Amino acid sequence: MNRIFTLVAFLLMTTAVFAGWDDGRLSITSMSVNPIRVMVDGRQVQVGNREFRISNLNPGYHRVQIYAVNYNNNNNRRRGIFGNNRDELIYNTNLNIRRGMHTDIVVNRFGKVFVDEQAIDNRYDDGWNNRDDRNNGGWGNDRNNDGWGNNGNNRYQPMDYQKFQQLKQSVERSNFDDNKMELLRSVLPNNPVSAQQIKELVQLMSFEQNKLELAKYAYRYTTDRNSYFIVNDAFSYGTSKTELTRYIASYRD
Repeated sequence: MNRIFTLVAFLLMTTAVFAGWDDGRLSITSMSVNPIRVMVDGRQVQVGNREFRISNLNPGYHRVQIYAVNYNNNNNRRRGIFGNNRDELIYNTNLNIRRGMHTDIVVNRFGKVFVDEQAIDNRYDDGWNNRDDRNNGGWGNDRNNDGWGNNGNNRYQPMDYQKFQQLKQSVERSNFDDNKMELLRSVLPNNPVSAQQIKELVQLMSFEQNKLELAKYAYRYTTDRNSYFIVNDAFSYGTSKTELTRYIASYRD
């Protein structure tokens, strides 16, 4: 009898520990100028926010719709002739949320949508257990998180380690240098970086000319310009180092 009781207790503890292990996570981050509105399975998650998190999402297909919220010249939301909101639908799909996977959606500055996925890793998902924008069924009560844009224009605070690793992963998954540059042009204006971080990003580019283009572009968003010489280590040719040095010497904010 004691053995049976012990076995039942063990099974209950195991179930409690691993409850939700197979569930998925969904995050949506907007770097667009306009706020976005997110609908998941026909329910509104949030309006006017720039970062959304949903934990313990059941595996399977979920309807995800993202709208760009449009405002008129009086800073009021545009409405149609029947009084409904005239928000622009920029993403509409049945998204497959897989077990144990974190699906990440990024809306870039130009309104283009990028979708990425990786196994749930709490090293990059710090704080997930403390926040869910559905608020345990009452969706849409978190209005104070701005995602990528939190660094604002403070040139003296580079992107923190966690966000930078997320950015590197997104860049690495882009197939072509043009796509990598497009992503970085969307992120860097609102997220200053250190010279070391720029060096690591430049090394992710495939071609020397594109490495040089990125190094020039990123200089204006660097927090420690006096250390920018370390970016030269990412180049294969001395001519690139010389051209970057000349660019920096003539650069004016």
